[in-house]
Amino acid sequence: MKTLTIALLSLATVLAQTKRPMTPDDVMAVKSVNNARISPDGKMVLYELAYPDLKDDLGHNEIWIAPAGAPIAGVAKPRKFTSGKDDRSPEWSPDGQSVAFLGSRGASTGSAPSSAAGERPRAQIYVMPTFGGEAEALTEAKGGVTAFQWSPDSKRIAFVAQVPLSDADEKKQKDKDDARVVDHDYRYSHLWVIEVESKKASEIVKSDAVLADPQWSPDGTRLAYVSRPTPKADDGSLSDIYIARADGSGTLRKLFENAGPDQDPRWSPDAKSIAFNSRDMRNGVLGVMRLYVISAEGDAPRELISDPDSSVTQVQWTRDGSAIYFRSEHHTIAQIYRVAASGGVPQAITRDEAVINSFSLSSAGDRVAFTRSDFQHAPDLYVSSFPKFDAERVTDHNPQVAQLELGRSEVIRWRGKDGMEIEGILLYPVGYQAGQRVPLIASIHGGPSGVWSQAFPHSGNGYPHVWAGRGWAVFMPNIRGSSGYGEKFQLADLKDWGGMDYQDIQAGLDELVKRGIADPDRMGQSGWSYGGYMTAWTLTQTNRFKAVMVGAGLTDMFSMYSTNDLQRVLEGYFGEMPWNDLEAYRRASAMTFIKQAKTPALIMHGAADTRVPISQAQELYMGLKKNNVPVEMVVYPRENHGFTEPLHILDKMKRETEWFEKYIGQPVPVHADGPAAQN
Repeated sequence: MKTLTIALLSLATVLAQTKRPMTPDDVMAVKSVNNARISPDGKMVLYELAYPDLKDDLGHNEIWIAPAGAPIAGVAKPRKFTSGKDDRSPEWSPDGQSVAFLGSRGASTGSAPSSAAGERPRAQIYVMPTFGGEAEALTEAKGGVTAFQWSPDSKRIAFVAQVPLSDADEKKQKDKDDARVVDHDYRYSHLWVIEVESKKASEIVKSDAVLADPQWSPDGTRLAYVSRPTPKADDGSLSDIYIARADGSGTLRKLFENAGPDQDPRWSPDAKSIAFNSRDMRNGVLGVMRLYVISAEGDAPRELISDPDSSVTQVQWTRDGSAIYFRSEHHTIAQIYRVAASGGVPQAITRDEAVINSFSLSSAGDRVAFTRSDFQHAPDLYVSSFPKFDAERVTDHNPQVAQLELGRSEVIRWRGKDGMEIEGILLYPVGYQAGQRVPLIASIHGGPSGVWSQAFPHSGNGYPHVWAGRGWAVFMPNIRGSSGYGEKFQLADLKDWGGMDYQDIQAGLDELVKRGIADPDRMGQSGWSYGGYMTAWTLTQTNRFKAVMVGAGLTDMFSMYSTNDLQRVLEGYFGEMPWNDLEAYRRASAMTFIKQAKTPALIMHGAADTRVPISQAQELYMGLKKNNVPVEMVVYPRENHGFTEPLHILDKMKRETEWFEKYIGQPVPVHADGPAAQN
């Protein structure tokens, strides 16, 4: 036994020594597990597996199946369930006999070919037997299907499909006679119900609007759905919930009159009530969505949680209708909670220093499936009894991560300039030794109502483990304006962009220097979207950084207002339109202070970005170049605000890492008696 123990210890030492730091190529190899769907009997789980493919330069999305515990029906381990590379949104029929999903396979004769190079055919609903067989296209919607749900009796499916182009408009498009009048000729969507056996489809709602999220009443007679007036991103905050008869008879009824957004309707088991998320317009389109319950016949809604940390998602009623389960973010984690249907203080069902996603309950409510990750563990599928929790992992889609040497992460807190407590995540360099001062990169999230969580970072816009492998600390602050800390904190940056939010970052950096972690002479900053805004702003306010990366950054708030797609959001943050308060927009613009910039800057931007138009990057580039500041600008063709082409994502990671390598270098070696140098 002693010999075996020594051998195992020796093997563990060898394995530890063979580990290596994470690289950009390793980031691209990580597979994402999401959208778990447990079968009605709680025995199997469907889920999505997403990953980038560098060979065809596309992101693939597959549907897999796994046993929810002991192997059953010959399913001994997770396996691919469907054959497509763009299959998503799997849903069990309530009787458990069939599975429906969305696929972009081009198999349906009615599936319109893509008008853009490299774009896949529009999605259709496919149905296949639970225990194997071929998937069969159920719909032939030329405009494509965007959402669907099974009826309670498993015989029908409600779905939303985009209204197709007329023959004349389709011919014009093919002939490139495609002049477009702004704010006209919108593409709307309609609500349909299709019989699974006969494939007979009926158009239930034909109003000129953009529809989403159809939800059957438990008795199968009505449908709740979400409607917004246009497909414009700026109109996303104008959503309403409507009720329609499932046979198309009668008139449509709006559930609740509210100027703000209403969404996510979920019927109670007795069909008498509907839970939904809503927000008024006291703060414009900004703030935390609140969970309400309202009579299905219409009445004054009741708010269930008085002061939530963040918006509620994935609402699911208990079987007896006495309570509601939901997912919500709390600071850097996300958990499953329960609140009484009459309202009250939510109770945490899970208590884990991790991020839980896409939880799904069995029909009896006694089993749950969900995905989970933390800063050291890639996402995987878990199952557990419920509400008692004894979770076990049932997939291992990223075994290669165990061979990577990852830095240690820590949630840290400090005080802002005005005394407000701020929190963030610090990732230490691989092999960090206490007392060692190291180069540091401050990574600023988007939003500004985004948040850095403890989810495993593996997207193209966040790769701190790569930087930790280079010997750099990575500082990810959740400054005021971030979500997950309550509405007051989330709205604390109104009319103050570039003010106390900027000071929160500086105070956090000062704290890390004070703690002897950050080398004050070798720091960089990086950010995307609002993070890019904050980095461009920082570039003009301080010279403490050796280099920065401005990704899809807002640089001139006046021109940004009229050229982007979210005017209401900027009006919320700045209090006015720019021509009514020129000073507010001028004061918060990096371009106003461009002559103060000295720090070498890498600018990265998608050529087709509608959220932050590329002109914002062009202004910053020219301002830096004309003022003799070292600058490099990289433009990625076809990319919008979030990159989708794997080769572009990989290039972005490598290019940014090389930029910081050039200017901040590697950490000072540590001798046996302590750091070789202290600054």
